[in-house]
Parts: sequence; structure tokens; C-alpha cells
Amino acid sequence: MTVSGRERAVALPPSPIPVVRSGHSARRSGSRHWYHHAKEILAGPPFQEKAFLRGIAGDALDRLDYCVAIPARDEARRLPYALSALANTMQCASAKGAVIVVVNDTQDGSARLAFESLVRHDLAGLVVAVDFERPIRNAAHARRLALDLAARAAPLGCLLTTDADTTVGPDWVPRCLSELNSGFDLVCEDVMLDEAELSVLPPQVRQAGDAERAYFEACRRLWDVWTGDTSAASFLRPSGASMAMRTDAYLSVGRLPVPDVGEDRALCDAMMAERRSVRGLANFGTRTSARLSGRATGGCGTALAQRAAIADPPCDERLKPIWHLREQSLRSGPLSGGESVADSLPPLRLSEVLRELAIAQKLLSTYGIRDAA
Repeated sequence: MTVSGRERAVALPPSPIPVVRSGHSARRSGSRHWYHHAKEILAGPPFQEKAFLRGIAGDALDRLDYCVAIPARDEARRLPYALSALANTMQCASAKGAVIVVVNDTQDGSARLAFESLVRHDLAGLVVAVDFERPIRNAAHARRLALDLAARAAPLGCLLTTDADTTVGPDWVPRCLSELNSGFDLVCEDVMLDEAELSVLPPQVRQAGDAERAYFEACRRLWDVWTGDTSAASFLRPSGASMAMRTDAYLSVGRLPVPDVGEDRALCDAMMAERRSVRGLANFGTRTSARLSGRATGGCGTALAQRAAIADPPCDERLKPIWHLREQSLRSGPLSGGESVADSLPPLRLSEVLRELAIAQKLLSTYGIRDAA
């Protein structure tokens, strides 16, 4: 269920989006209210004196059960598909929800396309156009702004976030809300790459992803056997393409961390450090782009490009040899949210991950666990 999006703020002017500014006429006073919300957030950390609000348009959002936050930059080709998939899943939910898209430093009309998509799919929401100064011109700050606005729209509800180059599954919103309503504070789906894009990349790209996924799971099971800790965040695969959280939990950990890359992992670590309940879910339909040029240096696109160029590419740096995992379990017991399996060894290459995976599977079989492939 979504709030009706048929009435919108203003007619389309020749600007990035239909702009609502202080003092301008709008659908209702709430539209101007959200302009002031955005200005207030941008006046404080981590945005102060580094961001300029270009415009905001959409609906007056109030008393939401959940709100979806999406960062975007130059995503005119992919964003309509992301919002179409989002509309499908939101229509399957009985809860009252809306979407907030933050478009930063865009050159391709992404903001206008986002607004038009909201109208076309009758989705309630806001589109925010903002320019960031270079030190904060990244996805983390755009997602932070979107989530901070979403937290004001659903202060007693839930926050979901995905990416502009991602299509969520048809059950995404109902499943995320169900998990949060069952008592979890943060839910992280194991996101898969778009099959059409992945299929044209060199085979080692797929092999590396499959090996990482299997080895993370094998390590998680071994850690459970050795320590009894079934919740160590180091074995989760959090992705901003599919995360959901309770608003109170988001606020309690100080909101979204804003490193240059890896804000999703940082948020998961912060939740675990505060002993919040975190749930990792197997993929249930979300697909993200397998493009080789992402918006963040050191992000997913960089990793995929490296894997496409190297026959035996390095894998996720959090994956370490079995012997080190065992040593860690004996030395320190259950991992806390901010710790990794190891922090000093170089990343394992694909061939090494496959070797360690075989060792892990043999060990698991000695404990009577035989389905850890």
C-alpha cells in the first residue's frame, strides 16, 4: 500500500525537478515542510557547508509505516527500472509507505526521471536534488541524506534502502517488514548480480562471487561450532542494495556512517557493536548491476573490473584462511560487530578461497554438517 501520489507539488518547470522552495505554492503546506526538513539536515553534520539543495518535489509524507531511501547519481538509464520494481513490491504491502530519492551532482536528468517515475507508478515520495562538494560527493552521503529524511517520514516505523541500479524482488517490502516486525533491528539480503550483465563478463567474475558466498557460509558454520556464536557480523554480506532497519535502531547507532565506500558494512558493524539484532537473509529476488564502472572508487564496480581483468583475482578482504579463523576462535571467542575475522593478512585470491573452502567443507563433514557447499 502506498500513499496516493496523484497530486503533486507543482507543474514541471525547466529545472532538474519540479522545485518546491520556501514560500512557493505547493500541493499542501507539507511539501514546503519537507523542504525545510532537508535544509535543516544539510545544515548539520556531516553536510554542513558542503551541500547545496537544488530542489525538492513530491508529496507531503506523514505517519508512514516505512520509507524507502535511494541514492542516485547519473542513473537515468537504470533508475526507472529500479522504481518500477519498487512500485511492484510496495503494492504488495499492506503497510503505508513512500520513497525518497536523493539525486546528487547529476548531469543526465536523473532527478526529473525519478519524479516522473513516481508519478507514473502512483508512488508517494520525494525527489531531492542536491550538489555536494568533492570531499562528500559519494553514495554514502547521498544515502545518509535519504535515510535521515526517511527517518523523519517514518519516525516510529522502518527504513528500507536500495540502489538506483538495482531491482528488488516482488516480495521485498513485505519480507523486510515481516523480519523487522518479528524482532530484528537490521535485515541484510545477500544481493545477487544481474544475470544478463554477469553472463557477458569473464567466467572468473562469477566464480569469485560464488566461491566467496560459499566460503562465508562455511566459515559462519565453523564459527558457530567452535564458539556457539551464530550472529557474528563478519560473516554477513551487507549491501546497500537491500537493507532494512527499524527507525529507532538507526537513530540509536548515530545514523549511517559515511566512509568513502562501505557505508553498508559500517552500519552493520555499528548495529552489532550496539548489540542490536541483525538478520542475514539469503537472496530473495534482488538483483544489482554488474557494471564495471561504479560511482565509487573502491566499490563494487572497481572490484568487478579487477576480477574481470585478472584470471585469479583477489576476493573479499574479510575472508581469511581456516587456520586463522580457528586461532581467532580460541583466542578471543565470539566476534563482536566491529571485528573482522582477521585484519593483517592479504586478501585471498580465488584459487586460495577454493582451497580453503575445500578444507572447511571437510572439517564441517567431521561435525556431521554435509550441506555446506
